[in-house]
Amino acid sequence: MAVKITHHTNGQQVRFANADGARRYAEIMGGGVDKWDFTDVPGEPELPKMSGSVVNVPVWRMTSK
Repeated sequence: MAVKITHHTNGQQVRFANADGARRYAEIMGGGVDKWDFTDVPGEPELPKMSGSVVNVPVWRMTSK
């Protein structure tokens, strides 16, 4: 299930596909789990549904001269 976390002090909100990702972000990047509120996002599947069609995405190589 998708999870949204909200920082206690500054109100920053970040969405994650699952609780494990949200917890890891809060621990490593956000100063600790105790500084965040965790909220389940209702009605959202854990993984997005993939269409059967193929999409080609162009990739540009960045080179410095």
